[in-house]
Amino acid sequence: MINLNEMPVSSIKGVGAKTAEALTKAGINTCLDLLRVYPRTYEDRTPRYLIDDAPLDCKVALVMRVTTAPRVAYTPTGKRIVRFSARQRENSPAVHIAFFNQTYLANAFHVGSDYRFYGRLTKGNGGYFMFSPAYEPIDAVAADTISVYPTMGALSSGKIAKLIKMLLSSILPSDIEDTLPESVRREHLLMPLGNAIFEIHCPTDKVLLEKAKERLVFDELFEFSLNAERLRRREDTDIVPSMNKVDTTPFIKALPFPLTSAQKRALAEIENDLTSTLQPHRAMRRLLQGDVGSGKTAVAAGAIYIAVKNGGKAYIMAPTEILACQHYETLSSLFGGLDIEVLLLTGSTTAKERRKIRERLISPDPLVLVGTHALFEEETVPCNLTLVVTDEQHRFGVNQREKLLSRATVRNNLVMSATPIPRTLAMFLYAGLDVSILDELPPGRQEISTLLIPPSKRERMYGFIEDEIRAGHQAYIICPLVEESEEEALEREVSGKGALTSATEMAESLKKRFEKYSVGLLHGKMKANDKNEVMDAFAKGEVQILVSTTVVEVGVNVPNATVMAIENADRFGLAQLHQLRGRIGRGKDKSWCIFITSSKSHEALGRLEFMTKCSDGFKIAEYDLEQRGPGDFFGERQHGELQLPLASTTRDISLFQKASASAKRFLDEEK
Repeated sequence: MINLNEMPVSSIKGVGAKTAEALTKAGINTCLDLLRVYPRTYEDRTPRYLIDDAPLDCKVALVMRVTTAPRVAYTPTGKRIVRFSARQRENSPAVHIAFFNQTYLANAFHVGSDYRFYGRLTKGNGGYFMFSPAYEPIDAVAADTISVYPTMGALSSGKIAKLIKMLLSSILPSDIEDTLPESVRREHLLMPLGNAIFEIHCPTDKVLLEKAKERLVFDELFEFSLNAERLRRREDTDIVPSMNKVDTTPFIKALPFPLTSAQKRALAEIENDLTSTLQPHRAMRRLLQGDVGSGKTAVAAGAIYIAVKNGGKAYIMAPTEILACQHYETLSSLFGGLDIEVLLLTGSTTAKERRKIRERLISPDPLVLVGTHALFEEETVPCNLTLVVTDEQHRFGVNQREKLLSRATVRNNLVMSATPIPRTLAMFLYAGLDVSILDELPPGRQEISTLLIPPSKRERMYGFIEDEIRAGHQAYIICPLVEESEEEALEREVSGKGALTSATEMAESLKKRFEKYSVGLLHGKMKANDKNEVMDAFAKGEVQILVSTTVVEVGVNVPNATVMAIENADRFGLAQLHQLRGRIGRGKDKSWCIFITSSKSHEALGRLEFMTKCSDGFKIAEYDLEQRGPGDFFGERQHGELQLPLASTTRDISLFQKASASAKRFLDEEK
């Protein structure tokens, strides 16, 4: 048996120093690491459409004959493109094929030869187009089902596929050591690991492929459950002194609004966690979950008040500097009259300010420190840290939370999520935590009206926004990207189609359209101080229209903003759209959210139509999770540390429960 976990990827035939370096940068050091890079999808490249019946803006397979000789053309901006045309039949419409910055392909296609092209079919002013499709000479087509791998840094999907195919050709399924305890594998009738890995990379049968996925998903869930159970057992032995009960009346009176019954219930649960006299008393581990605008910050502030009045320090960590600054402003205002010191630590904090913060941290005085990732990057061990609050916990990894908690004198931990997380996904993300749910909004909030419009109605929308500004309100315009990418610009030039709306171009356009008003621009590539200045000006009403990317998705609170227009809304996940929509409707005035899309995809339009009819964050989250899967649920797979490349938190909940039970028994037997 070969120990693939000790075989470096450089031992694979054809892997040179440059490829080995790229693999290492992607975290792939051994042959087993490479085999753990699973296909992200399987493409069915069976040709089944005639061109006039093929769906637009979707990937399709078309067998076509090249009808014009490939030539290298230049765009108006000087970019090189290989262009030619192909047809299914002599009388069928031509499809214009284009490859960007790959001039060597001019010699790869021959007039009169047939190829299978697979790519996104679009229609522009000049007819049908396919940009950079996958292709094969028709006599070289080996299979209709193709494994498609993720791109990893400098490694293309095709390069990874080639390396995996090369590795598999040099080993047998029996060469792969099975790491799952044999008793567990037999109990659940799981396929041997080697067979599962071969089948998932090179499917031979649909039934066997599902069996292979089941085995590999179980491995992921078993390992995840082992880690979660070990963490839970370690924290269960974390016996700590309980805090003294605190009169929270001054805190509640200082709030600018009455607490809802849900907030009161959650605060009572937290207070019991911290002050219970039952023995043994364990550190608090609680998730505070609620929809946008449900008032989680006020509840967290109550927990902080109890900790500080007991003489301890409290940390609150936010995923973005904008949100951290907002928490700082909110808590400073709230605690200003309650004699509680609040400090702020972010990446923008100066060296002089950091020195002062360090001095305050090592002092015995109680205080509150609000910050971003800078909190766990700061190595100073605080004196008497007794509460750690993490906002939007899914944006941080378990290891990051643990690093912060490791500095606490008492490991009380409150994690908050404004993202309505389905129960099944929460089981994966927050294993071992008690849960408090805020299931009602503050009184006086009006439901947000949500509309779906095509770009042709944009000017009419601008007129509506102008009416709202005249009435003293403000508006957000959300764009999916900061600037248009080079390839997107090239596709637009070639096909004559409209571009994706970028924030920078939109801001310049709106400054001309709304000359009487102030238009601000906010995006993640700006310097932190510049972002804070723009956001502060918008919060004060000095900016009437804020053009932004999704940096305003979490936590931003400007009650005077009553309109949000989201360009290219089909590019966002529904949970993300719901978070964005939650930035308006935060005051007592009627608010509107407008989705703008030119997509003709029935699937995309169906998802957006669902959003216009549903305002329940949990229903939206469940729907989005079913449609997109856990990897894309938060907008990008890198968020947090939910390393479950195959597991589906909706489909595999039963398997998760089995894996969790097996992991607990395994650890019990280890004792």
